[in-house]
Order: sequence, then structure tokens, then C-alpha cells
Amino acid sequence: MSTGEPAASLETAGGSRNGDLGRRLRQLRTSRGLSLAEVAEATGISPSFLSIVENGQSDITVSRLMRLVHWYRVSIADLLQAPDRSLVRVVRAEQRRSIELSDEQIEILMLTPDGQHAMMPVLNIYGEGGGMTESAQHDGEEFVYVFSGTIELEIGDEDPIVLSSGDSAYYRADAPHSFRNVGDGEASFLGVTTPPNL
Repeated sequence: MSTGEPAASLETAGGSRNGDLGRRLRQLRTSRGLSLAEVAEATGISPSFLSIVENGQSDITVSRLMRLVHWYRVSIADLLQAPDRSLVRVVRAEQRRSIELSDEQIEILMLTPDGQHAMMPVLNIYGEGGGMTESAQHDGEEFVYVFSGTIELEIGDEDPIVLSSGDSAYYRADAPHSFRNVGDGEASFLGVTTPPNL
């Protein structure tokens, strides 16, 4: 069933499938004794759409996924792995978790094992022509640093800002914002949110 949302899957850096996002979202909802209608009313995402996402029959955008995890007060990393309580959290390259949003041509790699921190650093990889189809908006602040390619940042009512390799930007995340790859080939950039919202 297609809803115009990009397909999402959770994978390790090696590319093997690592669980199902919809199933984990359903577990999160039911563990809190919430109905689809309650989550829908709080997030503005319809119950029918939430149901097909939870059943693994539909796609979801970055912004809608962020809306859900923000309302649940968790992070995407928390959906991928149980919190690590050790003093030092190391994420080996071969163990790195990721979420792929294929229709938006976006891959987000988690750089911490869980979301129980003051910051949430992620590596964003946008395929050629890839980008967010909806703006995101949440509490806190964000920092981005472009490693390669050319990214266009749209934020609030400001004119679009083009960021190339070596450029960075810092902004309030409560203003609607989105990213798009406007260069040739793949683009990658570090993103850090505080507090964790992704």
C-alpha cells in the first residue's frame, strides 16, 4: 500500500536487516497503554496511517517519525537498541545502526547507542536529488557540518541557505526546517540536536 511516504527500514552499517520500525513503534505505543486514536490526536497523524505503519505496510517521512518520537519522548536510537548504562558509549563502525527512508533517498546513521544523552549526533547521507518532503520542527537547537556534497537548508522564512563541504550551520530547531541535496552525487553531513529529538 502506498501513501506517498518513503519506505523506512532499520539496518546495521553492514546492511543486514535489524528489526522492524513499525513493530517497535507498536510496542512503544502498547507498552504505554495508548490507543491509535490517542496517538493520532496528539501528533496529528491519522489512526489509519499509524496502523499501516505499525503493521509494516507503509512508509513514513523523517518529519512524521520525528513527530512521533518527540511525543513519545524517546529518540530513534531508542527504537534501535536498549539504553547502555556504561560510562563510555562506543559505537563501532560495523555495529552502527541506521534508518533508511528510501523514497526521500535519506539514510540516518546513529552515532550513539541510545538517546539517553544531552545531544543526539547522527550522520546524514542524502542520495542525489534526495531531501525531506516535509519540514521538521521541534524543541531545542541543531548544528550541522557538511562533509561532502551540497546541501540546501530551508529554515523559517529565511532565504534557502546552500552549504558545501566544510560549511556548518547552527540554528533553533523550533523553526520549521528541512534539507535537500542540491548537488551532483551523494551528500553527507553531521547533524547534532540538543536535546535529542531524532
